[in-house]
Formats: sequence, structure tokens, C-alpha cells
Amino acid sequence: MDLLGTGRDADVFALDADRVLRRSRDGRSTAHEAATMRQLADLGYPLPRVHEASGAEIVMDRVDGPTLGEALLTGAVDTGDGAEVLAGLHRDLHAVTWPGAAAGDCLVHLDLHPLNVIMADRGPVLIDWTNARVGRPGLDVAVTVLVMVQVGLGDETLRDVLLSYSEEFAARVATPYAAELPEATAIRRANPHQTEAEAERFDEAVEITRRWA
Repeated sequence: MDLLGTGRDADVFALDADRVLRRSRDGRSTAHEAATMRQLADLGYPLPRVHEASGAEIVMDRVDGPTLGEALLTGAVDTGDGAEVLAGLHRDLHAVTWPGAAAGDCLVHLDLHPLNVIMADRGPVLIDWTNARVGRPGLDVAVTVLVMVQVGLGDETLRDVLLSYSEEFAARVATPYAAELPEATAIRRANPHQTEAEAERFDEAVEITRRWA
């Protein structure tokens, strides 16, 4: 298998021209993620189709195209259009009627940032559903803003683009998130895949995220 990409907690391999295999490096089961993705695919949400899942591995459709993050950095997508792409993915996901969700809750992705959006020919496709669960829509938005601000503060090469983009997204997304920011902060603080630079700027990232709420 050819290695296509590697993230902070998983590696993606090409199986053939149409399928990829993603393997979690911590060995956690992909069963819940696969079931969630299959349900969402049946409802028409833009994500890769799952073929099979076993243990830490999940086989799904290969989706070609740059990530939204890459498109923003190269200028292929401007800040405003990119913010609308991310806001639209939030809006459409939170509008899905999800089985078992209490009133006011919905399915939340909890890692919906530009590197998890592939700009495919058919439109934006959202990947990496590892953290998806039922929750408040504002929690999803709060995590998105906090992640982007923290990554931007932790990497000088990305700082200007990501902070500008994050502020634009926070201004465009219709979902208020101030009430869910404490929970988002706890989720992000517990994430073991933060870089040292991101962890050092954590409190500053939280303050900026709060200011934009």
C-alpha cells in the first residue's frame, strides 16, 4: 500500500484508484465512526462512503482534491468563500435529524477544520469522523474556532492566514457558541495531539475564541 497522508493520530493508504484505508495509530475501534458515516451518507451529507471497518482500520472511498486548508494557503479559495464553506458544513450537519438526539441537540463532528475538508470536484467533502457524537451545535462551532486559533498561534507560518480566516468564520457562522466554550476548552485541553507550541498558547487561544463569540 502507498502512504497517501499522515495526520496526528492516523495514517491513510491507497488501496487502489477508488479506495483508501485509514489506520488509527492508537488502535481504537472504527466501528462507531463507520456506523455514523454510513447513516450520514444515507441522508445525503457529503462524506466518503464506507466500504468496511475492522478494528483500527476503515476502508472508504478515495476523495481527490486539495484540503480547504491547502486551498486557503495557496489562494485558490479566499478567506470569505472558505469561511462560508466551513459555515455551510456546520449548518447542514446540524440540520440533520439524528436518531436519539434530545431537543436542541444534533450530531456534532468536533474536528471540523480546514484540513478535514477536501475540495473535491463534487463539492466540499468532510472527513475524519472519529470524534463525532451527539451534542449542542454551539459546541461544534466552539471547537472549530478554538482549534483554528490555537493552531494559528502555534505556527508562525500559518498565523496570519488562520487567524484572519477564523475571525471571518466566527463572524459568518450563525450558531452562537459562547455557552459551549467551557466544554470546548475542556475537550481541546485534553487532546493529546497538541504540539508544544499550541499548548503554550492555549490560554491565549481561548481568550481570542471567547472574544469572537
